Amino acid sequence: MAQALVFGRVTADFEVKLGAKQNPYVRFDIAENIGRGQYARTQFWQVVAFGHDAESLGRAKVKKGSLVWIAGGAELESFVKRDGITKDKRLKLMLNEWGFVPNGRAKDVSDAPKPVSEDNAAPQQAAIIDGEREPLPG
Repeated sequence: MAQALVFGRVTADFEVKLGAKQNPYVRFDIAENIGRGQYARTQFWQVVAFGHDAESLGRAKVKKGSLVWIAGGAELESFVKRDGITKDKRLKLMLNEWGFVPNGRAKDVSDAPKPVSEDNAAPQQAAIIDGEREPLPG
């Protein structure tokens, strides 16, 4: 699974729920601004978190408008819209780590804490990918 680091604003308030086996989970969307000038646009990600990660989002009072960074596994997921007929695709992020963006600036990647590997090695900065070159497959 591809890994991604996304900076964006939470689009709606959410609550931590319990799954069938009483495991906490949360699902919410974040809006990421990408591109500049006439190429500026908003890209939406659906974020899913389980267990301790879901509970920490609730305890931190993440809500609509919160500016956060999310690191996790990314995938392009097919789904059927609420009308039950229309098929579409969405970007989904399975949360591994998260935090509030310091100073409220989403554009400065250097301000965000960097994930640390499990063996406590020095943090590494993720490569920045230019997403304006080719559209995702439809």
